Amino acid sequence: MSGTGPAEHRRRDLDAEEEVAEFVTRFYREIAQDDRFHHYFEALAHVDWHAHTAELTDFWRGLLFGDPHREADDVIEAHRWLHDAAPFDTVLFDRWLEVLDTTLDEGWTGPVAELARKRGHGYAWAMAKRLTGADLRATRGPREPPPPGLCPS
Repeated sequence: MSGTGPAEHRRRDLDAEEEVAEFVTRFYREIAQDDRFHHYFEALAHVDWHAHTAELTDFWRGLLFGDPHREADDVIEAHRWLHDAAPFDTVLFDRWLEVLDTTLDEGWTGPVAELARKRGHGYAWAMAKRLTGADLRATRGPREPPPPGLCPS
């Protein structure tokens, strides 16, 4: 993706497990190559990308197909130690959302792709609010409310 131009548009929705796997691969490949995220993934978390991609694929499948394998609060709290080590800011969240939107726009069209966008924005909003106190809605406009049962404060 980076330096190679946009990936081919899939001409379909994110309505199958293999499409979700392709979305996750493209999205997190771009995130992993972004200098803003490098410190978190490489210096702090020492991410095993093979294992992390599998976990992220399961996470997104659950979000999109209605069988989440982790609660929203757990996902956000799993990132707290990273924020404590090197505080997140709105620029980081904005970049994550930019990559999310671009990945979806360049790859998929349909109601499940739009659900992925809404859920991604909802998680980013909730995580930013919980960890930094920032309201991304004020800078990026209204987004889906946090996932059910999630209290951002």
